[in-house]
Amino acid sequence: MIKKYDKQLKMHRSAGLALPNIAPPAGFHMRGMREGEQTCWSQICLGEFDITEPSLDWFMKKMHDQPMSEIFFICNEADIPVGTATAQMLQGEPFLHYIAVHKDWRGRGLAKPLMSHVLARHAELGRAGCYLTTDDFRLPAINSYLQFGWQPVMWSDDAQQRWEDIYAKLGG
Repeated sequence: MIKKYDKQLKMHRSAGLALPNIAPPAGFHMRGMREGEQTCWSQICLGEFDITEPSLDWFMKKMHDQPMSEIFFICNEADIPVGTATAQMLQGEPFLHYIAVHKDWRGRGLAKPLMSHVLARHAELGRAGCYLTTDDFRLPAINSYLQFGWQPVMWSDDAQQRWEDIYAKLGG
């Protein structure tokens, strides 16, 4: 059986690149997930990653074995989580995983501080480089990843054509 993950695009950010230190915009701060905030995570991710409702069940389905110490939130001034990203190990490799900003908070420059934080966490743990996976239709996210130094990985037979199509849609 082919998993959804196997159909996604893959990108890599080399360990040789300088680690960006991008602070959250004014009025926002980074912190780790706290016990009892699992439903907050699924609320942020609602509509993404096949999540259809904010619930503990969805969190458990997606993050069942993920240490809470590797799940991060970007929060507003009221300390309400509005974005999330995870420093995850998949298949023995460091990954930026489950990065999402709640639909009501998008467009405020919150994704890059999340990426920066996850990369710093991987480096802190001695993990070199980082991968991510994404979908072809997530053009704004892909554009952001490319600007952040992520490079396409040709890990499937159709990857070259898919990336050519994406570059054409992005105007480059």
